[in-house]
Amino acid sequence: MSWDKILFEKASRQQLGHFYILETSLPPNLASEKLNHFVSDFIKNYFHKIDQIKQISSHILDYPDVYLMGNLPDYQDKKEPNYIVADAEAMIRYFEFKPVQSSRKFAIIPEGHKLTTQVANKCLKLLEEPNGQSTIFLLNPRGQKLLDTIQSRGLTLRINAEKMINDDSEWIKFIQVSASQNFADFLEVNQKLDRDVTYWSQEWASWEAEHPENLPAKQALFEWLKNLQEMDTYHQPAATKWSLFYHLLKQHVFSRLSH
Repeated sequence: MSWDKILFEKASRQQLGHFYILETSLPPNLASEKLNHFVSDFIKNYFHKIDQIKQISSHILDYPDVYLMGNLPDYQDKKEPNYIVADAEAMIRYFEFKPVQSSRKFAIIPEGHKLTTQVANKCLKLLEEPNGQSTIFLLNPRGQKLLDTIQSRGLTLRINAEKMINDDSEWIKFIQVSASQNFADFLEVNQKLDRDVTYWSQEWASWEAEHPENLPAKQALFEWLKNLQEMDTYHQPAATKWSLFYHLLKQHVFSRLSH
């Protein structure tokens, strides 16, 4: 049984743990995406199926009972800073209040390697002693050794890095829907969803690997991945990435999968 099903079964029995550490064998650039989507999908599933919250939001931070460490103004214009004590203090204050919509509050620490000793010490009591119904997910996409004081307090889950063989149903559905949209609708819809351009670019790459017959598309994909990395480096707006991605799909993919 997969970890998402195991966790959901525990949650349905009111046995969900307080602190989990998530890792995967994927390389760091893919591991972060994998772990973030795993946690996001699990939490939304919890809200919708256990708490019966009817209003469905595409982004996990739209829910008031989710805290994301590092989501503070201090992080603007900084390149991969470590977490600061203010982040830990904000998370502690967040758990002092009762849930707004859900029966449980969640927190996500997306980059465990950025926990300094000072910040970790600030969090230790919270990690060890639950404050009401609460669950904290610490993601370790780089697979680095965490501080002993952190590692000893959490239950480590190793998320399967493999997808089902030839399971490209999500990609095919994305292309079919996208091909039916005009550019403005494509841009508006996708900027609101959890799946970003990088995610779908990797899906495209996986799909092309199984379809070696279209050399121009492979060349375009290769150039696109290089350009996307450069745009990420220089913090280009998401709208720019989605715009370029749409026109690439229209040229190389839509006609192959939209029927």
